[in-house]
Amino acid sequence: MTHAQHGPALGIASRGGKITWTLIDDHSGRPALLGQGQCARLEELRALHDAQGAPLPSPRVVGAGCSSMNPALATLFSAARTQAVDPALAHLLAPLAYETPPAGPYLALVATARHTVLARVDDPAHCSVLTHALDLSAGAVFDALALALGMEAPGGPTIERLADFGNAGAVELPEADQTKAQTGFVFAPLRAAALARVRELEGSPCEQPRADLAAAVQAAVVRQLLAPTLEALRRSGLSQVALSGGVTRNRALRQTLQAHCRLIVPARQPSASARIALAALLGYGHLA
Repeated sequence: MTHAQHGPALGIASRGGKITWTLIDDHSGRPALLGQGQCARLEELRALHDAQGAPLPSPRVVGAGCSSMNPALATLFSAARTQAVDPALAHLLAPLAYETPPAGPYLALVATARHTVLARVDDPAHCSVLTHALDLSAGAVFDALALALGMEAPGGPTIERLADFGNAGAVELPEADQTKAQTGFVFAPLRAAALARVRELEGSPCEQPRADLAAAVQAAVVRQLLAPTLEALRRSGLSQVALSGGVTRNRALRQTLQAHCRLIVPARQPSASARIALAALLGYGHLA
């Protein structure tokens, strides 16, 4: 990690062939949005404009969620500092852009299609990872199950809706060893068992077994996310947990956590490029 940069800062994210960008600056100690948009090619970022078509200032620091972009970005923005930004770290720093930024220390749980991380955040320069996914993410389990059932992704909300009609106790699935929760999250056995059950249900006209499976998978994912989080709250004495990522919108997860702590959640999650821009503005690229 490095020291804070002088803005403006440009954050760039790419997914599914689409490039999104956000340009922010530091006004009176708070990140302020200057502009945002999307494009098909990196070359289109050479001259940025706001929604009204007015030209935007050139960035002094450029952050990208994919390190492979750095050579091209260094050429496009030769006068700016370019850096790769760890998407998980960008999620951890996202609360600093909220309407009312939380005061540390607090725990942060990030659960997305690509990342599952539990960390302690004392301040922007001190983010300590407590545990993380050892194989695949929590979101990957939901996505795989949704697609196998012929439903849409992202799988989190899709599986949650189906789970509302199911009985989690009707399906037996492998449970992670919670005594080893501090070592890391392990979701691969759960995904394998869920997909095997989907194959067993192929051709069945009854929807109830599918709803039961969705409920059981949801319950297993939530239990694994909760175990180290509640243990970290107990050990640290902290009373706040910041949530980031689509999986953390799960109702069962939030309801259980709310009984043990104050949740830090925005009305609207910052976009991927906005999170990356904030990390670049603050001068942080990677978790220690």
